[in-house]
Amino acid sequence: MVQLEGADGAELTNEVVTVSLLQVALRSDARRLQVLLNEWGETADTATPEGLFSLLQQVAQGLLDYSRYWSHVLASSKTVNAYEEAEEVFNAWSLRERSKFSTETLTNVDGVITKRSPVAPSVDDTPAYIVVTLILGTEGDLPLFSEIYSASALRDVLDNIRMMQPLYLIVFEMLWSPQDLDDSLTEAERVTEYGDMSEIA
Repeated sequence: MVQLEGADGAELTNEVVTVSLLQVALRSDARRLQVLLNEWGETADTATPEGLFSLLQQVAQGLLDYSRYWSHVLASSKTVNAYEEAEEVFNAWSLRERSKFSTETLTNVDGVITKRSPVAPSVDDTPAYIVVTLILGTEGDLPLFSEIYSASALRDVLDNIRMMQPLYLIVFEMLWSPQDLDDSLTEAERVTEYGDMSEIA
């Protein structure tokens, strides 16, 4: 997990905030992306808005580079009229997604890196998926995207995120599961933990 708690100096020009969640499942053949996510998560400068925005661009580009492995997607973006409400939505989404992890083996929050030993993966099920989740809070009175069902729509959204103006980003969290490079999610785990994702057409 990589998170920016709040962008210093990024003051809202109004109370309208958009909170967005973009979740992409990839076939576990995308092992190199899992390696990169761990590297980026560990080396990202999460103590500054500029560092975390750079990470957001890296991850968006990384997902685009591995588009041939995409399998499922979930997208939700909503606009709220109060900063406090946006914070509640963001935190609720973050807590929901983090509760799906057996162990967060790497966290980087405000530049503080914590590592934990992974839980041994099951030997009974065939590995199948890696899931990457982006949760963003941005200035603006329009959702960043609507529901996504196709690879072309997902590419457009990731391109838009990659090209976003840095000043619009208020808060950002990246989650990826599993973090352990020797593990990936089974089909049963994907259905249980990420059953609301849609298969990409």
